[in-house]
Amino acid sequence: MSDVQTNVAIPLPKAKKNMVQLGCICLMLSIAMFGLSLATLQAPVLEEMNAMNYFSLLTIFSSLGLAIMTPIGGKLGDLLGRRNIVIISGTICAVCGIGMGFVRALIPFMILRLLLGAAQGAFTAAPYILVREINEPKDVPKAMGLLSSSIAVGGFVGSIIAGILTDMGFLNIAIMFPAIPLIIGVLLIGMNLPNKKQEGKVNVDVPGIVALTIALSGILLALNYGPRIGWGDVKIIVGFIIGIIAVFIFVKVENKSQEPVIPMHLFKNKNYISLLVVGFICYFYMNAMNTFAPLAVQKVIGSSTAVSGALQMPRTIITIVLPLIAGAWVGKKAQNVWKSMVIATLLVGVPLAVLGFTTTNTSVMIYFVAIAITGIAESFRAVSITPAAQATLEQKELGVGTSLVNFVNSLSGLIAAAVFGIAYDINTKADPQSVSNIAAGVNSVFLISALVSIVGLAIVLLVVRKQMNAQAKAA
Repeated sequence: MSDVQTNVAIPLPKAKKNMVQLGCICLMLSIAMFGLSLATLQAPVLEEMNAMNYFSLLTIFSSLGLAIMTPIGGKLGDLLGRRNIVIISGTICAVCGIGMGFVRALIPFMILRLLLGAAQGAFTAAPYILVREINEPKDVPKAMGLLSSSIAVGGFVGSIIAGILTDMGFLNIAIMFPAIPLIIGVLLIGMNLPNKKQEGKVNVDVPGIVALTIALSGILLALNYGPRIGWGDVKIIVGFIIGIIAVFIFVKVENKSQEPVIPMHLFKNKNYISLLVVGFICYFYMNAMNTFAPLAVQKVIGSSTAVSGALQMPRTIITIVLPLIAGAWVGKKAQNVWKSMVIATLLVGVPLAVLGFTTTNTSVMIYFVAIAITGIAESFRAVSITPAAQATLEQKELGVGTSLVNFVNSLSGLIAAAVFGIAYDINTKADPQSVSNIAAGVNSVFLISALVSIVGLAIVLLVVRKQMNAQAKAA
């Protein structure tokens, strides 16, 4: 008897399916390892090149290519085949990562960093799409949980290994080692996945790709530099104007394209758009947790840098273990999907609201508990929103639709950083060193995060729940 599943988009024998799934896990490990290790090593590398004044520019380069290529990569996967995209972009990423270990000249290093991010963007959505295509619908949330756990493990292990190798004097190896799981993942997918691509002539939407690149570059660079050089600076204003004009041109081009990078009809899908909004909201608090929570612990509560650095340890443990359990629970019953989103929004809103009242007398344990609770929220987010969004799409829209979910999640972090920067600066402008002003600034950031999450909870209960119940009845 054949062990090939027939009710999936890409039927594979069990052994090959497991190898592809393992390949997807390796890709996610590599993405997380590169992200955290390069963030940890960026300052030592620039110091070695005597180029610390380029720190902020290199930080932008690390996210710009990734953001631009995420939606484009999803569409190219639909046209050219997911296997081809993983092999090509994965190989480019590995070469760039290894090359960065040897290069110690600023311009080549920055070019490699930009290309590495762009290559990652091209295959970032592939694991999320592939686990949907090779698994039965009931098994997809659990598979998504595996990917989420892989990200948590990769980030945790990656930063530790990078630090150890650097302390031992092996900075070049510390930069290159995330290429190992990447190469393994590319080989596993390349050897076990058939290349399912569009039949006939392939029409790549070059004008759309150019317009999207200009639009994202203008807007993202303005969002990144706005808090640093001032929102009224002429360069920031010009960046926004160029970006917005390019958005209008992009929409016009896409409406006429045979194979648009982002089909405009996706935005007429109310169920899909609702889930995009919820996904955006579920990522909004991340910058508050990553940047402002350590600041509050150090400057307001008065704890050490070591304590602030350990804040996310309980959360990390939770996000390694819980997604597998949450995924299995979500897969058992259709209603568990929207219930999972309730948990994902509620368990961010409540703890962030508590942190919004930080004073010098606040116990640091409150921060450990609050951030750990957001790990529960993240675990349920990871296994619900993307699978639910995929379920609203046709098979031909799966690649670009999933990539768009990932892109919106990334965009959320950039917009949140700009909003939080404004809120913090308003409260600390008079005296940036004042403890009371810093407390007011971080509290405003936490309360904004909590409010946004509660809005997300309302959308889930009032909109998404009804939509999903209606889908279940129709089915």
